[in-house]
Amino acid sequence: LETDQIKNPENYDFVFGANHVKKLGLDKFTKLKWIQNSYAGYNNLPVEEWKSKGVLFTNAKDVFSDPIAEWVVLYILMYYKNAILNYEYQKDKNWTRVHNRELENMNVCIVGVGSIGQAIRKRLEAFNVNFIGVNSKGTETEGFNTVYAVKDINTAVMMSDIVVITLPLNDQTNNLFSRELLFTMKKGSILLNVGRGRIIDEDALVDALESDHLGFCALDVMAVEPIDKDSKLWTCKNLLLTPHVSGTGDYTKERLWKTFEGNCYQFIQNKPLKNLI
Repeated sequence: LETDQIKNPENYDFVFGANHVKKLGLDKFTKLKWIQNSYAGYNNLPVEEWKSKGVLFTNAKDVFSDPIAEWVVLYILMYYKNAILNYEYQKDKNWTRVHNRELENMNVCIVGVGSIGQAIRKRLEAFNVNFIGVNSKGTETEGFNTVYAVKDINTAVMMSDIVVITLPLNDQTNNLFSRELLFTMKKGSILLNVGRGRIIDEDALVDALESDHLGFCALDVMAVEPIDKDSKLWTCKNLLLTPHVSGTGDYTKERLWKTFEGNCYQFIQNKPLKNLI
């Protein structure tokens, strides 16, 4: 249902789609006990306010991890195997051979080692890379050679050939990839962001790419979506953009429905809900 099609919200015990509650206001849902979000992220929702009023909130963790991980692998390989350059040569009927690089022994830093980070790690294992993780406290995490706390992220990115951001947006991560951090990254390294756009200082990112400090960047998320027609991101050197689609796939809706269906059974039986925030 569209939000404007919802009738008698005071009769609902639970709702699928948190934006319905945000738009209409929690006060309209007088019986509401549980909200199932249709996305993993929830930084734009008043979740703490809802929880303080006794409403349970669950997100869609794990639903989008697999297609996002495939997107990350794709853009890493596109860069190191010169996919775009070779296509440009093909269009010009240019038989120029360019040197490809292998991923083996490269250091891959995954900033955010949760569900998405682990899905990315599992797919990159076959390339025999070294995994560096970053999480809030530097807690040891399965599959990662080393894990740094966010406060030590400078050390993590300095030694990394590939950096992937999977973090949610909050006070700690907002503008985390500042100008200082971007220019701390290893020269020629590459950056991919499937977290939230406001984690990166986009003006500084453009400067880092145009100056060849960074070798390549792929963004599926931007600070403002859609980005302005006059944004420098459109024409920045060595930058590829996709319009927040990395989480889409053949089985995304199926996984989302299974998550909601499973939680419905749990809710009805008064048992713990999956992905409770």
